[in-house]
Amino acid sequence: MNGDHTPNLNSDDPKTPLLPVHDPIPRSPSSNSSLISLFTPNNFYILLGPLLCTLICLLVKLDAPVTSIYMLAILAWIFSWWFTEAVPMPITSMAPLFLFPLFGIASADSVARSYMDDVIALVLGSFILALAVEHYNIHKRLALNVS
Repeated sequence: MNGDHTPNLNSDDPKTPLLPVHDPIPRSPSSNSSLISLFTPNNFYILLGPLLCTLICLLVKLDAPVTSIYMLAILAWIFSWWFTEAVPMPITSMAPLFLFPLFGIASADSVARSYMDDVIALVLGSFILALAVEHYNIHKRLALNVS
């Protein structure tokens, strides 16, 4: 076995592990390079969203309710993350779930209701389960155990 611990995912043997086994991630001993690696453009883009939100909340004055300013600030935050792709798109798209209740724009329940219906959650969950079954060849393992 030449040290390779990754299983063959196309194997029909029901005794092979379902999840791949990986070696631990090697860490570099240098501490100076880790400090320099903190100042990357991606980290700046991640902080750009909250920074824009703070600036808009502090500097923009509108003749409207304060929630309008908060909504504009959250829009700038999400737009900056979307435009720069600083964080993955699923996180960017779910940001209003925690930002709207945090700023008092809407309750978490009403925001979550606008994202998903019960039927959509059921269908989405079944698709995710089907992808996992297909990815790890569980359908083949079940067929081999039945026959």
